Amino acid sequence: MNGPRPSNWVFLCDLPSLATDTKVRFLGWYVRAMYMHEKYLTSKHTSVRQYDVNTGNLVLEHNYPRRRTEPESVTVDVNAVLQDLTSDQLRVGAWLNVLGYVRDAATPNPSFSSSQLSSQQSNGATETVIAPVRVTARPVHIDAVMVFPAGAIALGEYERILRNALDLDQCMRITG
Repeated sequence: MNGPRPSNWVFLCDLPSLATDTKVRFLGWYVRAMYMHEKYLTSKHTSVRQYDVNTGNLVLEHNYPRRRTEPESVTVDVNAVLQDLTSDQLRVGAWLNVLGYVRDAATPNPSFSSSQLSSQQSNGATETVIAPVRVTARPVHIDAVMVFPAGAIALGEYERILRNALDLDQCMRITG
């Protein structure tokens, strides 16, 4: 395979069940910066929680599906893209698109390196990805390779379109 792997468009709530090294794109909502030992607790309607200035980790949330009592959240390591982020992109309430790689939370990498490859790629095998590999849900974090503002979005419309796209992909895999 030449070039980078394509990303998988997913909901933030699906990240814990994706295999390590899966390249993903998802939407999250940023609330505010977090300094060491300071925590911001969010209501069940918000999506993003905090940014740890000392580690360069941003915590994003997306309250989808709505039947959850607590919104799903994920830590995003933005050290590799920190120089490209603006204060506008990290303002309270900003929705962000994130492209990055799923990593196990138990073994965090200091930040993303473009030399990191999946075992299949490093062995020279051709990789054909139809759908992301699902695993048992566990704590994960994301190594971001790109973060950009989502701008003004109709959240319900976004969720409906992504849900329909994921359902269609699943239907196509089943029918072959």
